[in-house]
Amino acid sequence: MKRAFSLIEIIFVIVILGIIVSFAAPKLMDTKDSALVSTLKRDVTTAINTIQSYYLLNQEIEDIKDVINIGDTNWDIEKLKMSDKNSCIKLEIKKNQNIVSIDVQVDSTKDSTICKKIRDSGLVSKVYEVY
Repeated sequence: MKRAFSLIEIIFVIVILGIIVSFAAPKLMDTKDSALVSTLKRDVTTAINTIQSYYLLNQEIEDIKDVINIGDTNWDIEKLKMSDKNSCIKLEIKKNQNIVSIDVQVDSTKDSTICKKIRDSGLVSKVYEVY
C-alpha cells in the first residue's frame, strides 16, 4: 500500500492555508502602519516637551536641531520647522515679540492610510505656548 497524500487532501490543505493567510496578511500590514503612527505621535510629544524645556533654560531657539536630536527617517527638518515624510504632521516654532509658541498642524485633508490613522489616534492641531 502506498503512503502518500491524495489530490483531494492536498487541495484541502491549500484551501485552509489560503484562508489563514487571507486573515493574517491584512493584520500584518495594519501592524506596520500602527507602529509608524505610534512613533510619529511619540516624536511630536517628545519634541514639544524638549522645545519647552530648552526654551525655559536658554530663552532662545535658533534651530530645532540644537534642541532635539531626531532622526530623518520619519522627519524632514528645517530651521524652525519639522514635518513627517507623509506630510500629515507639521510642527513649527513661531516667535511673536516675546511669545514663543509651538504650532502642531495635523492635515485633515489628506486621505492616505497613515494620515487617517494619525487623526484617529487623537493627535489634533494645537498651539502650545512656551513660557
